[in-house]
Amino acid sequence: MGTVYLARSAGGRTVAVKTLHSRLTADTTLRTRFRLETDAARVIGSRHGAAVVDADPQAPTPWLATEYVLGPPLDEAVEAGGPLPEPAVRALGASLAAGLEQLHRSEVVHRDLKPSNVLVTAQGPRIIDFGIARSFGDEHLTNVGSAMGTPAFMSPEQAAGLEHAAAGDVFALAGVLVFAATGRGPFGGGAPTDLLYRVRFGEPDLGSVPEALRPLLSRCLAKDPAHRPSTSELFAALRGAEDAPVDPGGFADLLPDAVLREIARRSDEVWREPPHRLPPPVPAEAPHAGTAPVPGVSRRRLLYVAGGALLGGGLLGGGAWALLGDSEDGGGGAKKKDAVDRPKPPSPLWSAVLRCPDSGGEVMTVGRNLAMRAGIVLCGINAESGKPTWQANVAETWRSATDGTRMYALRGHQEKAASLAVCEVSQFHGELSKPLVELSAFTGKEQYNQLLCVADGTAYLVARAASGKRWYLVAADLKSGKERWRSPVDGPGTEGVPPVLSGVVVGSRVVLCGSPSTDSHFIGLSAHDKGHGRQLWEMSETFTGTLPPSRLVTDDRNLYFGAENLTARRLSDGGLEWYFGNRPGAGDRAREERRFGAPTVHDGVVYSTEGDQGLVAVDAASGTLNWQEKGLSGRKNKRDVAPAVGKRYAYCADDKGLRAIDLRTRKAVWTYETEPVVLTADPQGGRLYVRQEKRTVALPLA
Repeated sequence: MGTVYLARSAGGRTVAVKTLHSRLTADTTLRTRFRLETDAARVIGSRHGAAVVDADPQAPTPWLATEYVLGPPLDEAVEAGGPLPEPAVRALGASLAAGLEQLHRSEVVHRDLKPSNVLVTAQGPRIIDFGIARSFGDEHLTNVGSAMGTPAFMSPEQAAGLEHAAAGDVFALAGVLVFAATGRGPFGGGAPTDLLYRVRFGEPDLGSVPEALRPLLSRCLAKDPAHRPSTSELFAALRGAEDAPVDPGGFADLLPDAVLREIARRSDEVWREPPHRLPPPVPAEAPHAGTAPVPGVSRRRLLYVAGGALLGGGLLGGGAWALLGDSEDGGGGAKKKDAVDRPKPPSPLWSAVLRCPDSGGEVMTVGRNLAMRAGIVLCGINAESGKPTWQANVAETWRSATDGTRMYALRGHQEKAASLAVCEVSQFHGELSKPLVELSAFTGKEQYNQLLCVADGTAYLVARAASGKRWYLVAADLKSGKERWRSPVDGPGTEGVPPVLSGVVVGSRVVLCGSPSTDSHFIGLSAHDKGHGRQLWEMSETFTGTLPPSRLVTDDRNLYFGAENLTARRLSDGGLEWYFGNRPGAGDRAREERRFGAPTVHDGVVYSTEGDQGLVAVDAASGTLNWQEKGLSGRKNKRDVAPAVGKRYAYCADDKGLRAIDLRTRKAVWTYETEPVVLTADPQGGRLYVRQEKRTVALPLA
């Protein structure tokens, strides 16, 4: 796909710069693959891979710059020093398993793990080359029925052209460890066709593998993916005792002297007289607008492979616009004049390539700028230009929150430290600070620990106790770093989902919306006293459709929900304050969908879409109808997208785009062609942020 250059900055920093071959830059599929390689490199990070310094996958000649890793590939290390001793193989395997686990948590599979893609450094191995990595289940870039990879280290399913999931990477890792321990792969060598046959149907040769490792590697090399251990199980088995310390600095002590000499030689060689300088690649002409579009990747399958794409963003033209109502034609001057007088959609202030997650995609204001979750990362965005300012490797959407001034996140659950910790995210470089709060009573190793919100110097978390399996709502003081109180709550009810969908502080209460259990259409609502954590009330609320509400909509009196009815529940006791919707003729486009869309409350009015008839505005205090949208027809409202409201217009999402409803005439006046996933109004900044699956656009808020 490309060429890798050793590059050095004027200040002496060495980096590896990979460029796509100029003859391939017009191939949109390969451009997409290059971008995904950049994304995967960001996911693996500097601990298990080569840290990404900068990248521009959308440049005329796409390029990726990473740190220059000082160490030979594993195949050259074994050639220099012979097979590694068993302790080194175990340490190598444990580190590689941890790196793959980090990829798999973000739903990315490497698909080409082999000795030449593992660099051996004094601090531990690094995984590189994600040229054919992809997200779980995605078949757009590599079709089922075609095999890509290296035959000697392919999984049987990959060799057969079938789906290569996380278990396929485990198979490849076992092959790498067999090579490290013996100097050859588990299925020997020879012609690719012979190798592919042995991978699919032959038994691996483990005769020279240390006896203690054979049972484990044999499990990893099982033909059936279901019989292989997970990366976390493999990590634990290779590491030994569950509480054994991980000492990256001790890896060098396990390596043969010849390998250490090779590492030292490469380190020294980089700083000797500069090598002959190669001319920079000639930029190829960027693909024209008329070329075939980049093959689409489903949002569900690629929602975590997103972070690096933000560097390709910038000041781009947004979606096109279209007028509602009669179009211009040659039949009469009245239609032409009416179209000319009708307001037009605004031009975008900026547009940036930022993938939106399925939930938690709201744009957050942090000081004068913005923060938003973009797939596998949390990133900062300049509010004026839309350009990225920082990026933090916080994959799970439920592990970060802002108080409007600063951004906070939980320390990674794969980190060495065992306790739960809350850190501040630097708005300069995205790194996590030293813990502001560190709670040894709660485990930091739990993936589903949550940072719900931060208010008035207090962080509110849902976390699992360090001993046992009990879960608690916890309030922790950011200034003192100490726990203020804890209150028992239910743990996760569904695999892969954290205990709480959302939480918010309103007045003197902390209000929680719990995750539904499997096949349940009930969500648990509860309120806790902000001062001491005592539960004030608890109740259940039904939801219709496929997804529960992703956020709590509240003012200082009520909680608001849109389902079969538009309802308000009192914050004081959880009781029903009012419901709206017992009106004939609203109509649904499908019975299984809810009648009312996700609501928004603004200046004492609750806004929601009712069926496909349009927007309704309901008085928040009484539940009576203030007004409803006029003249809407032929539109299918997106009920999971809550409306946004400005001074002049209310904004709703439907199958034609984003429509603006004049608050005075109650009619839609223009449509901005887009496919919104989340709308966020910023009245102070005067902007409406429209998050699409792959792009975020800022429009003037009127």
